[in-house]
Amino acid sequence: MTQSKFLSAVLFAAAVVIATPAANGAAVVKVLGAGSSAMWQTAAIGAFNQLAGSGAQHYTVKGTCTTNPNCAQIHDSRSASILPEGGNLWVVWNAAQTSVWAYISVDSVVGNRAFFAVPKTTLQVDPETEAGVPSSQTNLISSNLWGADAAVLPSAIYTALNNATITTAFTDIRPEDAKFASCRTLNELNTTTYAGLGYGTGTTCTTLIGTQIFSTVSSAVANPVNFNIKGTDPFTSEAIPAYTTVDVGAAPIVFIVNRSNPNGLGYGGATPVITNLTLPIAQTLWNGTECDTNAFLAAGPPTDVPVTVFQREPMSGTMNTTEFTTFRCGKTTGGCPITGNSENNSQEKGVNPTLGGANDPLNLPCTAGGGSRKRGVGTGDLVNSGVFPTTDSIGYTFWSFGNVSKLAGSANYGYLTLSGVDPIQAAYTNGELPACVSSTGVSGVCPATPGTSFPNLRNGSYTAWSVLRVVTNASGVNLTNTKLLVTAIQDNVNTTVPDFVPFVATGGDPGLKLYRSHYLQSGVSPNNGLSGQKEAGGDVGGCIETKGTAPGILSCHQ
Repeated sequence: MTQSKFLSAVLFAAAVVIATPAANGAAVVKVLGAGSSAMWQTAAIGAFNQLAGSGAQHYTVKGTCTTNPNCAQIHDSRSASILPEGGNLWVVWNAAQTSVWAYISVDSVVGNRAFFAVPKTTLQVDPETEAGVPSSQTNLISSNLWGADAAVLPSAIYTALNNATITTAFTDIRPEDAKFASCRTLNELNTTTYAGLGYGTGTTCTTLIGTQIFSTVSSAVANPVNFNIKGTDPFTSEAIPAYTTVDVGAAPIVFIVNRSNPNGLGYGGATPVITNLTLPIAQTLWNGTECDTNAFLAAGPPTDVPVTVFQREPMSGTMNTTEFTTFRCGKTTGGCPITGNSENNSQEKGVNPTLGGANDPLNLPCTAGGGSRKRGVGTGDLVNSGVFPTTDSIGYTFWSFGNVSKLAGSANYGYLTLSGVDPIQAAYTNGELPACVSSTGVSGVCPATPGTSFPNLRNGSYTAWSVLRVVTNASGVNLTNTKLLVTAIQDNVNTTVPDFVPFVATGGDPGLKLYRSHYLQSGVSPNNGLSGQKEAGGDVGGCIETKGTAPGILSCHQ
């Protein structure tokens, strides 16, 4: 999510020419993924444990390299005006250095764009990764899970990855919803329905490159760029190949709070007073109506304290899942449809990108309460640069132990129930975010008994969640290799770090018994895909249904 001016194509080509190939032949990229942070760690462990074989090695890197602002980034060649997107990268390779798996963490919409762009986007890796990046920027996954990173990327692996084509999008919203989110971002501002958010012009998704969206708390930037999922590419007019999606699992959105002020959101200490969000409270906070402790409940801390509310950029899968399961829900009617009976609420309500100033980077005072709304671009930015250092702040993230690791195990931070339902455990206690520690005290490893994780997501009572999935070619080697990685992810999730409910039954886990009903989205007719047909249509905020039942509205939350 960080823009940069990277090495020229000539310099990258030169780097490829001088690299030394593997002794047993050139390395082949099996899967090169881009997208959501929600599956980033579990995908790495799956590739390493089940696909790479004995003697496998791995490498992770983030941040800035000496030569370039991003050590790893996505390059979209459809226009010279499209800025690159930096992210955290993991790489796994086999002992012979002939097979490679890799995944760069950006947001879900960028991951979808990376796959659907024609020509497809490519990964660019800084040459410093071959020579040695500072240790503070590597070993991003606990060594207890898979040992220490290799010191550098071997030349054969660097050669295979640099300028390689993205094969797979990792996303927490369907491609139809990602396209919708992109168009909504790029359309002119509609202050009645918020069907357009004003980072572009026109009302029919005609803007190709929109206004940049800046973080309030760091240098991170989101770059809205158009793409299509069917027909032809909006930049090049080239045909878009057929695609398919593979469901991986389901993860909840968790609302996180900074409780370090004992007279604010931390009031009550070990027995906190502020523990719950109702839908009306959530909507009041995130649309800027009232941002203070009194917004939560009448009998809050003795002194009303301003609250800082953090939201994500509108191209984020996390933002869209939360938007359409929580903030745009009808207060008097069931369900969370994209349009209609949603009272036209939005996190972007009152935000006008064309005005600049406090609108971008977002730092808008709320109408009442003395608090303000701010933005994080990327999960790590919102959690680590937003909520972590900001007293009396609240935000949200897709759950993973890695996503909340900086806040976990501390009474200064916590999470809230939604409509009285706990997102992580069966019953709420003190709301402290759990750290990933095994029963023997090993940090970074916390296996779960199959079928026990996220009980309230599994039973349908917790409503803010989405299915995590991958997007790849409808047939061929990319589909084959991506399915192998998905199986590895699902097989390992309970034995190492239970970040989500596996979609299918595996290793004694019954899998997810629910689905979110699909609807017409981005011109794609709905198909729930539960009878062998291809899954299709949007489902972000769709009704929660039990597999084996016909779609209805009875299980939509009120």
